[in-house]
Amino acid sequence: MNRFSNNGLPAENMPPRALLVVTDGLGYDPKKVRMIARRIIDALRPDTRRTLTEFASRYADNERDFLSVVRLAVMPIAAEGISPALTWAHAERIISNVRDLKLRLRDEGMMDEVGEVRRRIAREQRYVPWIAEDPEWSEIVDRNLTVPTEASGVWVGYEDVDPPVQGNSETGHQQIGNLALAPQIPLQISRSIDDGTFYENAKMLKAIDGALASGGNVNFCFLLSGIRGSDGRVHSAWNHLEAFCELLFAKIGAPPSKVRMQAILDGRDAPAHGSLEIDGIEGGYLGELQRLLARYDATESLAWVIGRSLSMDRDYREENARCDYMLMTRGEGQNVTSIEDVAAIILDTHAAGMTDADVPAIALNHGNRGVATIEPGDAFINLNFRSDRQRSKTASLSGAKDYLEREASSRGRTWKLDWLRDDLNLDICTIAEYDAEFEERYGVQVAYPITPHELNFLSNWDTLKSKNDRYMLVAESVKASHMGYFVRGRREASQGSSAEDRHIFASDAVTSDSDFYLNPPMQTEKIARTVSDAMSDGKHALIMCNLAAPDMVGHLLPARFDAAIESYRHTVATLARLSIQAERNGYSMVVTSDHGNIENDAPTHTINPVLTTIVPAAGRATPRDDTAYYSATLFDISHTLARLIGVNQQAIDDLIATHRASLNDEFIGKSIIA
Repeated sequence: MNRFSNNGLPAENMPPRALLVVTDGLGYDPKKVRMIARRIIDALRPDTRRTLTEFASRYADNERDFLSVVRLAVMPIAAEGISPALTWAHAERIISNVRDLKLRLRDEGMMDEVGEVRRRIAREQRYVPWIAEDPEWSEIVDRNLTVPTEASGVWVGYEDVDPPVQGNSETGHQQIGNLALAPQIPLQISRSIDDGTFYENAKMLKAIDGALASGGNVNFCFLLSGIRGSDGRVHSAWNHLEAFCELLFAKIGAPPSKVRMQAILDGRDAPAHGSLEIDGIEGGYLGELQRLLARYDATESLAWVIGRSLSMDRDYREENARCDYMLMTRGEGQNVTSIEDVAAIILDTHAAGMTDADVPAIALNHGNRGVATIEPGDAFINLNFRSDRQRSKTASLSGAKDYLEREASSRGRTWKLDWLRDDLNLDICTIAEYDAEFEERYGVQVAYPITPHELNFLSNWDTLKSKNDRYMLVAESVKASHMGYFVRGRREASQGSSAEDRHIFASDAVTSDSDFYLNPPMQTEKIARTVSDAMSDGKHALIMCNLAAPDMVGHLLPARFDAAIESYRHTVATLARLSIQAERNGYSMVVTSDHGNIENDAPTHTINPVLTTIVPAAGRATPRDDTAYYSATLFDISHTLARLIGVNQQAIDDLIATHRASLNDEFIGKSIIA
């Protein structure tokens, strides 16, 4: 059985059950919180500051801890200010002292002043989490076991580069669902570039050589992103583009006139105006692309430019898919004759308060030869490795009407499809697998096949839990793949357990990802209501849900600052309400995040840690090892959930022993709690 301090076990007649809430895109910035805390202390009234330091001296074991206790006492959540280099025992002792100090300050009537000063300085620093904190939720987090959790770089399956690769929702949900680290496909691709096998990839070569041999064209798309670990690499990596151009122009010798590139602009996982402006890169991504193509005398290969809101829509809005498709197949868009003209349109978009993601469809007419269009029998190569935002495009280009109709219908949408051509018959190769159905039914080739993760908790549910135990996944449609394909370890529903129930609510009232500020809470209320009802019914041993607002609205920073505040405030208030419902219905509650985002005043994801909080059905959870470092990983979450719902540890150990392959011990998950 589970072991909690204060006899925190469920009642004997109540089976162990748990709720996992993934607050999408909610990290914290360790450097910024320390800086703001210092400014708060300096801004307090002298008598308040004097009382704070006097009391802190009584709750600290030594001078170093005294400084920590003073700083942590003015933070809403103490765990955000504690170094993960400390041991659990040391961190827990400090947190306990800070908790007692806060109670003493509250009794003295000083916490109201601290809160007012904190919100004021947080607003000056544009730090959303402290402006919009919910005191009730902060108290719950402080009162329960809470640990900094790695959510970027090697800890989520990416290359070991400096700066680290930022976290993202895809890998974050995979790691949360897995019992061990799930290496990501871009790492595999980058390794193949290093060892040379990238240039021998049979699937890519077949598509390229076949098109050129028949007199056709090679068309490809790439999201301009990922030059460094800190500026994207969520959907694409620049070294993959460089290697592809080398393969195409240098090794194969493709004439630039037979190559057409669609450059997709980011502005969401990369800097908002990164197409033209990015630190250390002259001319931004567009300038770097010009230099890359010029290396092969292939500037004329740039045929189409478009923002990702149109080209990479994952919520199956027909008008966006149609715009992307008609740009490439009919040349519909703003027609220009130079990259300078493209830059002018981008600047106009920025001047209108929008980002690279919102740039309209642009078709280039180099040398008045006419606008390029994809022709029947051409090849199309998609160089973006993340699956969810490439499915609509791939289905359109492969003529998968039934796929589009089914996916749109599942999101409450009806497509006309009167714009889809029947004569293209393209030889399509995607760098990674987006959906096995594309290969099985529509002949799409995959350069780097994706295999499901063997050490996924949900995919092994039927062997780890009894046949009567069920689990539930809940999300809104913009995050449907995350509480589905990704959290199942890269499996569609048909490949998963029959014990799964799933609820997906349409992300409605928006036409693109740039519109989520119009309804900052998004579908949080519907999700919370469904989860609360499910806990009341008690039919599910495990409930997992995604609250998307901090990520989707966070991507619109800095422009939509007030909306970001509202989205955060609504999310943490919902967490407080859900914790009450969980306690009332005998559910332990785990709250974590897939990556950081909204804590930085920028549209991109971050390399910041996130917090994981465990609120057991009763009492307070005990950490797994007092002598270990005060830190966790996302692939510790599934072990923790397994412990909370009574999964046999030996069964998990046997599973790991069978499928761990060459993974080092540091990449094997462990329960956060004892």
